[in-house]
Amino acid sequence: MGIFVHILSSSYIMSEFDSCSPEQQRKILLSMIAEYCPGAIMEGNALHDTQHALHIAVEFGQIGSHEGRFSAQLLFILSHDWFDEDLVESCASIGNSLEEAMKACTQEFSECVLKSVLTALDQKESETITADLMGKKYLFHVPPMRTAMHKGKCPPADLWNAVQDKIPEYLGTKRVYWIKLYSADMGNRQFCEARINGTVFPDLTDLLYQEIFRRKDRQISIDKLFLVFIQDHSTYRKCPFTKQDVGELTFMTLDRLLEITDDDSHRKILPEIMKFCPDSSIYTELTVFLPEIAAQKLIDFRDNDALMPVVNYGKPEYELKKSQVRSFGYMEDAFEQYLRKRQPSRDELMNLIRQSGKFEVMTRAIQDEAIKIQDLRMSQLVYFVDQNYHVW
Repeated sequence: MGIFVHILSSSYIMSEFDSCSPEQQRKILLSMIAEYCPGAIMEGNALHDTQHALHIAVEFGQIGSHEGRFSAQLLFILSHDWFDEDLVESCASIGNSLEEAMKACTQEFSECVLKSVLTALDQKESETITADLMGKKYLFHVPPMRTAMHKGKCPPADLWNAVQDKIPEYLGTKRVYWIKLYSADMGNRQFCEARINGTVFPDLTDLLYQEIFRRKDRQISIDKLFLVFIQDHSTYRKCPFTKQDVGELTFMTLDRLLEITDDDSHRKILPEIMKFCPDSSIYTELTVFLPEIAAQKLIDFRDNDALMPVVNYGKPEYELKKSQVRSFGYMEDAFEQYLRKRQPSRDELMNLIRQSGKFEVMTRAIQDEAIKIQDLRMSQLVYFVDQNYHVW
């Protein structure tokens, strides 16, 4: 990403930092971060924390100025062998100079996010919580320290209290989960967001809105909380597939699903997909999740966080969250890449979303009950699996 700085006033005197090249600015910001990581060393345009085996990079987002004030958005990218994907955190701030704005972003990241990550990786004594996936138990360490950011005159919102009872339902088989809770109360407008490993979860987000509206002292305020949960070594098992594996399978499966136009082609193509899948579990997830992901992404309706696998067409016994089924998030990312690279036609995409159960329900609700898309509230996705189904 490039830096674009627009100076409106010719009388503005640039600081030494503002006149530096992007590479020099990046190194200055990384030096600020290094103060939180004793022994960290510079490796090219990134920082390596040897104590925690953590790799930290900074990229520049949107940069601008207006009436003598500067705005900056920075992306902080953390990599670790325990992370299934990079931890990417966006921080934005304003200041009287580009330097002030960028350093405020870096300070917010270091205090609110990096401290939480380092504390979790230290693996000191902490409480634990248990996640349950279809009868299998997974033990996670609760962060001993929760670093929060608060801006405003009223007391901070208790974001953790709003969601803590629900968090075990969102933890799965990954080694590390990071949860970002954010709320902004602007008086006549509110905005909340609950993200797990970068993905927004609407049902969890609703709990943050409820927390805002429960508050008696309603003033303009912003709150942000970042938590990191690490699975205990006693229950952790390495997943047999990677995000890249699922991405490649997603491309292959989408190529075939786009060809389905009727029941005959459906019966013909699904067995062909099964042939290149490593097992029946990933086959089921690919053929069920991809049409649902396509419908949600292309139509943009408010979806539900839950999945309900039903074994051998019996009674529903289990409820999972999408964050607990790692392939779901992998497929979401791969689907967006597929759209950019393959650029399927409108007719092909319609072939795909017609295979979605939620699309069928939504179409009936709009036609029969005249409900607007933005007012729809979808139920959990029910899908059928065999007795050998394994959740990763």
